[in-house]
Amino acid sequence: MSKNGFTAVVGRRIKKFRLDLGISQEELASISFVDRTYLCQIELGTANPTLRVLCRLSRALGTSVSEITRP
Repeated sequence: MSKNGFTAVVGRRIKKFRLDLGISQEELASISFVDRTYLCQIELGTANPTLRVLCRLSRALGTSVSEITRP
């Protein structure tokens, strides 16, 4: 999978988990200590999140990094 394909998949998964929880980008950004605009870019697949950010997001979403990043 290409880097761009990977970031798009990760972004879609994060968005799906967020929507399944019924929380806004603002709420997820706040509880995961990630800037909302950066979160928006991640969900759109235009930003490649660091492992630290993926850990914060996965904890906030109640899932694992491996679940977010699986191919």
